[in-house]
Amino acid sequence: MVKRNAKNEVVMDSGLVPCDSFVLQFLKLIRCEMVYPDSMKAKDIANTDQWIYVYGQGVSYLGRVDAGIGADTYGVVVGTNAGNTPEDNANYKLDTQILHSATGEAGKMNHQAVVMVAPSVVGGNVDMTVSRPFINETSGVITVKEIGIYCRQTFDTHSHCLLRDVVTPQGVNPAETLSVTYTLRTTV
Repeated sequence: MVKRNAKNEVVMDSGLVPCDSFVLQFLKLIRCEMVYPDSMKAKDIANTDQWIYVYGQGVSYLGRVDAGIGADTYGVVVGTNAGNTPEDNANYKLDTQILHSATGEAGKMNHQAVVMVAPSVVGGNVDMTVSRPFINETSGVITVKEIGIYCRQTFDTHSHCLLRDVVTPQGVNPAETLSVTYTLRTTV
């Protein structure tokens, strides 16, 4: 995570922090890409079993995380973890997600577009990055304590949590931007 002030100066950089929170829904989605034919349900962010993969739907319909500006139901997401929920493979959503607002509503942040960098070889690794900036346009500090990635299918409105990490609390002051970057990595 990188936090920048209103002058775009870096005020905090967490460096690389291992993600250890791939949840069950992530592996269900991957399994369906590897087993033909198969359809599968998984808990969505409303804790309801919904299709995470439907046989016959092309890959372009499945597991989308490329959310645009203002979309807070999928893509990289942030939260306050108000209930102090620990990481668990059975997590199906963030504990307390911070929703989008472009008008400075209290407790909400402006969600910018998700940026994805295609997989590439980096040393002995293959990396793919997924990142998103969040702008605090309120008059108060918003503390981020959890981050994650939600995917959604284009054939319905259900979102599924693929990753959820509890992080060191980051107070985001008014006019600051917090950028969250996940580097999905395989190592040879």
